Amino acid sequence: MFVLCAHYLGTVSPENRGAFDAHVETTHLPMVAQYPGLVSLRYLKGVSWNEAEPPYYLTFELGFETRADLDHALQSEIRYAARDDLDNFVPMFEGEIRHVLYEATAIAAPVVAGSAA
Repeated sequence: MFVLCAHYLGTVSPENRGAFDAHVETTHLPMVAQYPGLVSLRYLKGVSWNEAEPPYYLTFELGFETRADLDHALQSEIRYAARDDLDNFVPMFEGEIRHVLYEATAIAAPVVAGSAA
């Protein structure tokens, strides 16, 4: 499986968070969900932990069975529409967006002694 991630390293100012988050959740992600060949889509939102703000405001994870499926999706009309949509929310983001492609391998979870099967 191939997983393309968009990591948003930075933040959104408190006065823009509502509009930013609403646009991502109600407009942008539904567009991305239409990519051909997409088998998984996760939206990871950073949260405070140990009294520290998260360095990443959010991450999108897009999963494809094959590299060919990913390449096809990146050439699709809906992908170009989604790219155009970035202008509607990314200007509210303060930081850097990093795209990383991963080849993912599933690993079985360990069996814990005494757990029900």
